[in-house]
Amino acid sequence: YLAVTSGKEIIEKQSWSELVAMFIWPLVIVVFLSNNGKVLAESVKFIKAVGSTQVQEIMKIQVGEMTFRTALSDVNLTSAGKEEIEKLYSECQGKVGSALVECWNSKKQPAQQILQAAEQQNGGPLKSLQRFVENLGNVANLQDIGNGDFAGQVFRSTVLPIIRLILRSVQWAFVNILEAALLLTALFGPIAMGLSLLPLQGKPIWAWLIGFMSLFGVQLGYNIVVGLVAVVIVKSDAELVTDIAFLFFLAVFSPILAVLIAKGGGTALYSAIANSTKQLTDIASNAIGVIAGKLI
Repeated sequence: YLAVTSGKEIIEKQSWSELVAMFIWPLVIVVFLSNNGKVLAESVKFIKAVGSTQVQEIMKIQVGEMTFRTALSDVNLTSAGKEEIEKLYSECQGKVGSALVECWNSKKQPAQQILQAAEQQNGGPLKSLQRFVENLGNVANLQDIGNGDFAGQVFRSTVLPIIRLILRSVQWAFVNILEAALLLTALFGPIAMGLSLLPLQGKPIWAWLIGFMSLFGVQLGYNIVVGLVAVVIVKSDAELVTDIAFLFFLAVFSPILAVLIAKGGGTALYSAIANSTKQLTDIASNAIGVIAGKLI
């Protein structure tokens, strides 16, 4: 196909640079797809390893005395601990009078155990959760429960657990969809490489490569945004206040922001690479053509 469409014109012009340029992409494609695409497969694995490493390294960014990973651990464990304690105290819901006070006081020790387990898993204190447990443990009688509105803090609406479950499910789905997208995009690599043989304005392999890298850009952006917000929450001691809000941020707003930024950056990067590659190919083919012409 290339010989019929381009070869005749090149022979008539006797342009060595155009002849060399015509063979550059076919040779590159042969190298990457030969031996059942081994070179391409190893290249994709290398890009995946580098991208995954950078995504994990983002979590080690330190803001003040706290890293993104530490802040996220603090927020998540505090939220999970609060939910367990709410479930524990909700067993007293429906009781009145002395039965309510007796049930309430019987939950102090289990609540402390939940706190200790969360702090052990965190590798450090969880101040907001500590204050929450202490406030509940300081209740001595029925009047304290009513005046402190402590019952309202732990006797949960049945809607809140459902909202939390939905938001956590959406966040889990988003993270795993990104991993699935990386796998599927990688599987289309040989097709994009093969289609790059066609004399198109833009090579499909560059669109594929930018799309593959943009998925890591989404992961990087997501981790950066979530990590920064987690640090702010911990520094302001707002882990319990922002419980549902942070889940909304994890499941909805952060994914949207990360995808939009990665999409814009990927489009700009594709344009820059496509233009630069064409210029480099022209320069290289011209140089090789001149050398070949002198030798012949």
